[in-house]
Amino acid sequence: MGFSGAAWATLLVPTILAFVVMIVYGFWDKITGKEYYVDEDILAYDEELTKEGRA
Repeated sequence: MGFSGAAWATLLVPTILAFVVMIVYGFWDKITGKEYYVDEDILAYDEELTKEGRA
């Protein structure tokens, strides 16, 4: 007894979308050309912080 087409679609479509989202998230800095500034307090795309020398 195998899965029906609808069952395969229900399993595979969310899985494929999840992988696509993970790949896009992983390369988002390269896609946008911006870099995240990350420290203990801040996770941001903040140009003012980079100008202040915190980034």
